[in-house]
Amino acid sequence: MNLHKKSFAKQNVKEQKLDRKAKWEDEIEHPVFCFRHLHKDYHIDKCETVDKVRFLERIVKLCNLTWQEIKLADKHGFGTEKIPKKNIKQQLPKEVTEDVPLLALRYNGKKPFVGFKNRFVFHVLFIDRNLTLYKH
Repeated sequence: MNLHKKSFAKQNVKEQKLDRKAKWEDEIEHPVFCFRHLHKDYHIDKCETVDKVRFLERIVKLCNLTWQEIKLADKHGFGTEKIPKKNIKQQLPKEVTEDVPLLALRYNGKKPFVGFKNRFVFHVLFIDRNLTLYKH
């Protein structure tokens, strides 16, 4: 009987931790950026210094907005633009399935960086410094 109580107590603690984590994730309204799937030909390493600086400045500014504010903003300002997958001239990673929309955000004028949103995380796939990723 003691063993059962210990097992139940452990399970209850685990459930409480999961509940807190889920609640925390649901409360995040600002974007978090991931660069794990960044394409080698559209990588930050390929950018000139000025583009690197402007890109970082834009990321910092976007992190201070909510996703709702970004959604309502102009597509050539702080907003997003949906990009059809068929327009992308590079291979997409396997994580981008048919049901995942691609979005472009802007930095350094109208230069886009393209990726996908999963909950509050924006996964950057391409930093299109030369405007060659898709027809603009």
